[in-house]
Amino acid sequence: MKPGDVRILVVDDEGPMRQLVRSALGDAGHAVDEAADGRTALAMLRRSPYDAIVTGLRRPGAGGETLFDEALRLFPGTAVLLLTDPADIPSAVDAVRRGACDFLPKPFQPAELVLRVERGLEETRLKQENLRMRGELEERQRFSGLVGGSAPMQDVCNLVRLVARKTGTVLVEGEPGTGKELVARAIHSNSPRKDQPLVPIRCGATPPQLLGEELFGRLSEARHGTLFLDEVSRVPIDLQLELLRALGEREFELIIATSSTDLASAVQQGGFRSDLYDRLGVIPIRVPPLRRRREDIPLLAAHFVRKFCADRSLPPKQVSHDALRLLVAHDWPGNVRQLENAVETAVSLSAERPLLDPGDFPAVARRTGPDPDRGEIEIPEDGVHFNAVISDLEKRLILRSLEATRGNKKRAASLLHLKRTTFVEKLRKLGTGTGPSPEGGD
Repeated sequence: MKPGDVRILVVDDEGPMRQLVRSALGDAGHAVDEAADGRTALAMLRRSPYDAIVTGLRRPGAGGETLFDEALRLFPGTAVLLLTDPADIPSAVDAVRRGACDFLPKPFQPAELVLRVERGLEETRLKQENLRMRGELEERQRFSGLVGGSAPMQDVCNLVRLVARKTGTVLVEGEPGTGKELVARAIHSNSPRKDQPLVPIRCGATPPQLLGEELFGRLSEARHGTLFLDEVSRVPIDLQLELLRALGEREFELIIATSSTDLASAVQQGGFRSDLYDRLGVIPIRVPPLRRRREDIPLLAAHFVRKFCADRSLPPKQVSHDALRLLVAHDWPGNVRQLENAVETAVSLSAERPLLDPGDFPAVARRTGPDPDRGEIEIPEDGVHFNAVISDLEKRLILRSLEATRGNKKRAASLLHLKRTTFVEKLRKLGTGTGPSPEGGD
C-alpha cells in the first residue's frame, strides 16, 4: 500500500496533539483527517472508511465505549493505534488483545509514530489477505472435485449454492462417471448442516437382500444431517413403497438422491414408482457429460496430473499440446472418471519425463484414431500388412509399460489392464525375455 493511497483519521480532544500527529503522518505522505471527539469520528467513519485510526483510549462523546471497539466492529480491516498516557498502559495492552494493532505511550517522537502506524497498516493488510485466502481455500474445499469453468458446470455450481441453503429433496442425475456424488457432497458441505453427518446409502452396491436392512437401519442417522441415496434407481421395486413410506414418516433436513439412469423414463417403463419419483425429484440437477463441456478437459487433466504426482511424490508434470488435443477430441463415454483413470495411467507411463505425450494415453490413442473417411490414414498402393501393424503397436505398448515400471511385469500388465499370464505370454512371443524383473516382480 503506497503512502498516497492511505487515509488516516486522527481522534483526540487536544488540538495540539491532533496537529502533531497530522503533521508527522502528512509529512510521510499520508492523507489525514481530524476529529475532536468519538461521536464525530464514528460519523466520519460511517461516511467513508479509513485505513487507520490514531486515537486515545477513550474519547468524549463516544457513548462510554472505547472508540476502537466500535470502529473494529464496523470496519474490522482498519488498523487502530492507541496513544496512551503511561498510567493507562495496562488498559492499552488489553486493547491490543482485543484487536488494536499497537499502542504508543506519550510523549513520543514523530518518527516513532509514523513507524508504528505503517507497521500496523502492513500487519492489518496481511491479516485481511490471509482471511481472504482462507475464504477462497474453504470455498474450493466446499466445491472440491467440481473442476470446470464451462457454462454447464457453472450452472451446476450455481444450483449447488442455491439448494444448499434450503431444506427438501434434491435429485442429481447424470451419466456414470460425471461426478454426481461430488455434487451431492458439495451441496452438503455448503449447507447449514455441514457439521452434521452425511449418511450415504449405496443402493447400487448393496446386495438386494441386504438393502432393506441398510436403508431402514440408517435413516435415523441422517435426521439432522443429509440422507444420501446413491443410485436410487437400483432400489428394487418391492422396496420402493417401503422407502416412500419411511421418507414420509420421518423428518429430514435434506435428502439427496442420485441416479445414472433417467428416472422419468424408468417410471414410464414401470421400473420406478411415480410417487417415489415425485417425492425425490423436487429439485432436479443434471450433471452434463464430459463431451458436452470439452473446454473443461484441460483443467481436469491438469487437476488430475497434480493429484497423482502429489500422491506418488513425483516432480510436477504437464500434458503436452499434442496429448491435450487428443484428450479434447475424445468422447469420454466414461466421463470424468475415465479421464481420471487415463491420466493416472499416463503419469505412470511417463516415468521420469516431465511431459505427458500422446503415447502415454494408449487407451485414448486407440479410440481416438484418425477418421478413415477423412483421408487421414494413408494406405500405399501395395497395401499394408494389417497383422504386422497391430503387432508393432502391441510391441511398443508392452515395451513402454516395462520401461515405465522398470521391468516389473506384474505392474506393467496392470498398466495395460492385462492379466499377468497374458502379459507374460505376449512378452514371450515378442522374444524379449521372461526373466525376473529388476524389482523382483513377475
